[in-house]
Amino acid sequence: MENPIVTLYAGDDPGAEEGWDEVEEITVISTTGFLALCDSGYEPVRKENLATAGVGPYLIRVHAKDRSSDDKKPRFLIQVIPGERTETAPEPPPSTIEEGAGPLLVRTCFEQPEAWARLLRALEKAPERYDSVTVIDNRAYAGFTADQLRMRIGRDDEDWPDSTLVLVADERALASAEFPLPAVNNLPDDDDEAFRITLAAAASFVTNMELANTSFSDWSRGTGADGIYREEHY
Repeated sequence: MENPIVTLYAGDDPGAEEGWDEVEEITVISTTGFLALCDSGYEPVRKENLATAGVGPYLIRVHAKDRSSDDKKPRFLIQVIPGERTETAPEPPPSTIEEGAGPLLVRTCFEQPEAWARLLRALEKAPERYDSVTVIDNRAYAGFTADQLRMRIGRDDEDWPDSTLVLVADERALASAEFPLPAVNNLPDDDDEAFRITLAAAASFVTNMELANTSFSDWSRGTGADGIYREEHY
Protein backbone atom coordinates (compact mmCIF):
# COMPACT_ATOMS: atom_id res chain seq x y z
CA MET A 1 0.00 0.00 0.00
CA GLU A 2 3.07 2.23 0.30
CA ASN A 3 4.59 1.40 -3.11
CA PRO A 4 7.48 -0.66 -1.75
CA ILE A 5 10.75 -1.17 -3.59
CA VAL A 6 11.09 -4.87 -4.43
CA THR A 7 14.17 -6.61 -5.81
CA LEU A 8 13.79 -10.13 -7.23
CA TYR A 9 16.53 -12.73 -7.48
CA ALA A 10 16.18 -16.22 -9.01
CA GLY A 11 19.00 -18.76 -9.13
CA ASP A 12 21.61 -20.46 -6.94
CA ASP A 13 21.67 -19.56 -3.27
CA PRO A 14 23.70 -16.33 -2.81
CA GLY A 15 23.17 -16.44 0.96
CA ALA A 16 21.18 -14.12 3.17
CA GLU A 17 22.32 -10.49 3.02
CA GLU A 18 23.16 -8.41 6.08
CA GLY A 19 21.76 -4.98 6.84
CA TRP A 20 18.08 -5.91 6.66
CA ASP A 21 15.61 -5.52 9.53
CA GLU A 22 13.97 -8.92 8.94
CA VAL A 23 14.79 -12.11 7.03
CA GLU A 24 12.22 -14.91 6.68
CA GLU A 25 12.28 -18.18 4.70
CA ILE A 26 9.71 -20.66 3.46
CA THR A 27 9.84 -23.66 1.09
CA VAL A 28 7.30 -24.08 -1.69
CA ILE A 29 6.74 -26.75 -4.34
CA SER A 30 6.20 -25.64 -7.94
CA THR A 31 4.01 -28.26 -9.65
CA THR A 32 3.95 -26.37 -12.99
CA GLY A 33 7.56 -25.21 -13.30
CA PHE A 34 6.40 -21.58 -13.16
CA LEU A 35 6.69 -19.09 -10.29
CA ALA A 36 5.99 -15.36 -10.43
CA LEU A 37 5.60 -12.41 -8.07
CA CYS A 38 1.89 -11.54 -8.11
CA ASP A 39 -0.29 -8.75 -6.79
CA SER A 40 -3.22 -9.28 -4.42
CA GLY A 41 -5.40 -10.31 -7.38
CA TYR A 42 -2.96 -13.10 -8.35
CA GLU A 43 -1.88 -11.24 -11.48
CA PRO A 44 1.88 -11.43 -12.17
CA VAL A 45 3.67 -8.14 -11.50
CA ARG A 46 6.53 -9.35 -13.69
CA LYS A 47 6.17 -12.02 -16.38
CA GLU A 48 9.62 -13.54 -15.88
CA ASN A 49 9.57 -17.14 -14.65
CA LEU A 50 11.34 -17.36 -11.28
CA ALA A 51 11.29 -21.19 -11.26
CA THR A 52 14.72 -21.50 -12.87
CA ALA A 53 14.99 -25.27 -12.29
CA GLY A 54 11.49 -26.27 -13.41
CA VAL A 55 9.13 -28.41 -11.35
CA GLY A 56 10.17 -29.06 -7.76
CA PRO A 57 11.00 -27.42 -4.41
CA TYR A 58 12.18 -23.81 -3.97
CA LEU A 59 13.44 -21.86 -0.96
CA ILE A 60 11.82 -18.42 -0.85
CA ARG A 61 13.87 -16.00 1.27
CA VAL A 62 12.43 -12.53 1.93
CA HIS A 63 14.49 -9.63 3.29
CA ALA A 64 12.65 -6.54 4.58
CA LYS A 65 13.76 -3.08 5.70
CA ASP A 66 12.08 0.21 6.66
CA ARG A 67 8.63 -1.33 7.02
CA SER A 68 7.85 0.92 9.99
CA SER A 69 9.58 4.11 8.83
CA ASP A 70 7.26 7.00 8.06
CA ASP A 71 9.75 8.85 5.88
CA LYS A 72 11.08 5.89 3.87
CA LYS A 73 9.61 3.44 1.38
CA PRO A 74 9.61 -0.19 2.56
CA ARG A 75 12.25 -2.27 0.74
CA PHE A 76 12.24 -6.00 0.05
CA LEU A 77 14.68 -8.48 -1.47
CA ILE A 78 13.04 -11.74 -2.55
CA GLN A 79 15.33 -14.66 -3.40
CA VAL A 80 13.89 -17.72 -5.20
CA ILE A 81 16.40 -20.58 -4.85
CA PRO A 82 16.00 -24.09 -6.31
CA GLY A 83 15.94 -26.80 -3.66
CA GLU A 84 17.52 -30.24 -3.86
CA ARG A 85 16.20 -32.44 -6.68
CA THR A 86 15.95 -36.20 -6.74
CA GLU A 87 16.22 -38.31 -9.86
CA THR A 88 12.44 -38.61 -9.94
CA ALA A 89 10.56 -35.32 -10.10
CA PRO A 90 7.79 -35.02 -7.47
CA GLU A 91 4.31 -35.66 -8.76
CA PRO A 92 1.94 -32.70 -8.50
CA PRO A 93 -1.09 -33.15 -6.23
CA PRO A 94 -4.09 -32.51 -8.57
CA SER A 95 -6.52 -35.31 -9.42
CA THR A 96 -5.40 -38.03 -11.78
CA ILE A 97 -7.50 -39.04 -14.76
CA GLU A 98 -8.81 -42.08 -12.95
CA GLU A 99 -10.30 -39.82 -10.25
CA GLY A 100 -11.63 -37.10 -12.56
CA ALA A 101 -15.25 -36.95 -13.73
CA GLY A 102 -16.96 -34.85 -16.37
CA PRO A 103 -15.07 -32.92 -19.06
CA LEU A 104 -11.30 -33.01 -18.62
CA LEU A 105 -8.45 -30.71 -19.62
CA VAL A 106 -5.29 -32.83 -19.53
CA ARG A 107 -1.82 -31.35 -19.78
CA THR A 108 0.55 -33.53 -21.83
CA CYS A 109 3.29 -30.96 -22.57
CA PHE A 110 5.58 -29.78 -19.77
CA GLU A 111 8.15 -27.90 -21.85
CA GLN A 112 6.26 -24.58 -21.92
CA PRO A 113 5.42 -23.69 -18.30
CA GLU A 114 4.77 -20.00 -18.99
CA ALA A 115 2.20 -20.83 -21.69
CA TRP A 116 0.52 -23.30 -19.34
CA ALA A 117 0.36 -20.62 -16.65
CA ARG A 118 -1.31 -18.23 -19.13
CA LEU A 119 -3.86 -20.90 -20.00
CA LEU A 120 -4.69 -21.42 -16.32
CA ARG A 121 -5.09 -17.69 -15.80
CA ALA A 122 -7.52 -17.57 -18.72
CA LEU A 123 -9.60 -20.29 -17.04
CA GLU A 124 -9.53 -18.46 -13.72
CA LYS A 125 -10.75 -15.21 -15.29
CA ALA A 126 -13.98 -16.89 -16.47
CA PRO A 127 -14.79 -19.57 -13.87
CA GLU A 128 -18.48 -19.58 -14.79
CA ARG A 129 -17.56 -20.73 -18.32
CA TYR A 130 -15.17 -23.51 -17.34
CA ASP A 131 -16.46 -24.58 -13.92
CA SER A 132 -17.41 -28.06 -15.14
CA VAL A 133 -13.93 -28.79 -16.51
CA THR A 134 -11.49 -30.73 -14.32
CA VAL A 135 -7.86 -29.73 -14.94
CA ILE A 136 -5.36 -32.62 -14.84
CA ASP A 137 -1.79 -31.41 -14.33
CA ASN A 138 0.29 -34.54 -13.80
CA ARG A 139 3.67 -35.28 -15.40
CA ALA A 140 2.67 -38.95 -15.55
CA TYR A 141 0.72 -38.04 -18.71
CA ALA A 142 3.57 -36.26 -20.51
CA GLY A 143 3.46 -37.04 -24.23
CA PHE A 144 0.29 -39.15 -24.02
CA THR A 145 -1.75 -39.64 -27.19
CA ALA A 146 -5.55 -39.39 -27.33
CA ASP A 147 -5.87 -43.19 -27.27
CA GLN A 148 -3.56 -43.47 -24.27
CA LEU A 149 -5.61 -40.88 -22.40
CA ARG A 150 -8.84 -42.72 -23.15
CA MET A 151 -7.37 -45.89 -21.67
CA ARG A 152 -6.60 -44.11 -18.38
CA ILE A 153 -10.13 -42.78 -17.82
CA GLY A 154 -12.08 -44.73 -15.23
CA ARG A 155 -15.39 -46.52 -15.89
CA ASP A 156 -18.39 -47.38 -13.74
CA ASP A 157 -19.92 -50.79 -13.09
CA GLU A 158 -21.79 -50.60 -16.40
CA ASP A 159 -18.56 -49.78 -18.27
CA TRP A 160 -19.58 -46.15 -18.88
CA PRO A 161 -16.56 -43.76 -18.83
CA ASP A 162 -16.32 -41.21 -16.02
CA SER A 163 -15.39 -38.61 -18.64
CA THR A 164 -16.80 -38.62 -22.16
CA LEU A 165 -15.06 -35.45 -23.34
CA VAL A 166 -11.35 -34.64 -23.11
CA LEU A 167 -9.42 -31.50 -24.06
CA VAL A 168 -5.65 -31.82 -24.36
CA ALA A 169 -3.00 -29.17 -23.67
CA ASP A 170 -0.29 -30.54 -25.95
CA GLU A 171 2.80 -28.88 -27.43
CA ARG A 172 1.01 -27.33 -30.41
CA ALA A 173 -1.81 -25.97 -28.26
CA LEU A 174 0.58 -24.29 -25.82
CA ALA A 175 2.66 -22.82 -28.65
CA SER A 176 -0.25 -20.66 -29.88
CA ALA A 177 -1.93 -17.68 -28.21
CA GLU A 178 -5.31 -19.18 -29.22
CA PHE A 179 -4.58 -22.44 -27.37
CA PRO A 180 -6.01 -24.76 -30.07
CA LEU A 181 -6.72 -27.77 -27.84
CA PRO A 182 -7.34 -31.22 -29.30
CA ALA A 183 -10.91 -32.28 -28.45
CA VAL A 184 -11.31 -36.03 -27.92
CA ASN A 185 -14.65 -37.87 -27.93
CA ASN A 186 -14.67 -40.66 -25.33
CA LEU A 187 -18.26 -41.80 -25.79
CA PRO A 188 -18.50 -45.59 -26.07
CA ASP A 189 -18.86 -46.94 -29.63
CA ASP A 190 -18.16 -43.51 -31.17
CA ASP A 191 -15.19 -43.31 -33.53
CA ASP A 192 -15.15 -39.55 -34.18
CA GLU A 193 -11.75 -38.17 -35.08
CA ALA A 194 -10.28 -35.64 -32.68
CA PHE A 195 -10.17 -32.01 -33.82
CA ARG A 196 -8.69 -28.81 -32.44
CA ILE A 197 -10.74 -26.05 -30.83
CA THR A 198 -9.53 -22.73 -29.42
CA LEU A 199 -9.82 -22.15 -25.69
CA ALA A 200 -12.25 -19.27 -26.31
CA ALA A 201 -14.61 -21.56 -28.24
CA ALA A 202 -14.12 -24.54 -25.93
CA ALA A 203 -16.35 -23.12 -23.21
CA SER A 204 -19.47 -23.13 -25.39
CA PHE A 205 -18.42 -26.47 -26.88
CA VAL A 206 -18.26 -28.12 -23.44
CA THR A 207 -21.54 -26.56 -22.31
CA ASN A 208 -23.47 -27.65 -25.39
CA MET A 209 -21.99 -31.14 -25.30
CA GLU A 210 -22.98 -31.56 -21.65
CA LEU A 211 -26.53 -30.42 -22.43
CA ALA A 212 -26.64 -32.75 -25.45
CA ASN A 213 -27.64 -29.80 -27.64
CA THR A 214 -25.14 -30.89 -30.28
CA SER A 215 -23.07 -33.90 -31.20
CA PHE A 216 -19.30 -34.12 -31.37
CA SER A 217 -19.41 -34.39 -35.16
CA ASP A 218 -21.47 -31.18 -35.40
CA TRP A 219 -18.45 -29.30 -34.10
CA SER A 220 -15.75 -31.23 -35.92
CA ARG A 221 -17.40 -30.36 -39.26
CA GLY A 222 -17.02 -26.65 -38.47
CA THR A 223 -13.23 -26.55 -38.38
CA GLY A 224 -11.31 -24.18 -40.64
CA ALA A 225 -8.79 -25.07 -43.30
CA ASP A 226 -6.15 -25.48 -40.60
CA GLY A 227 -8.32 -27.98 -38.71
CA ILE A 228 -9.16 -25.57 -35.86
CA TYR A 229 -12.66 -24.65 -34.67
CA ARG A 230 -12.94 -20.98 -33.63
CA GLU A 231 -16.65 -20.03 -33.46
CA GLU A 232 -18.35 -19.38 -30.11
CA HIS A 233 -21.99 -20.37 -29.40
CA TYR A 234 -24.04 -19.75 -26.26
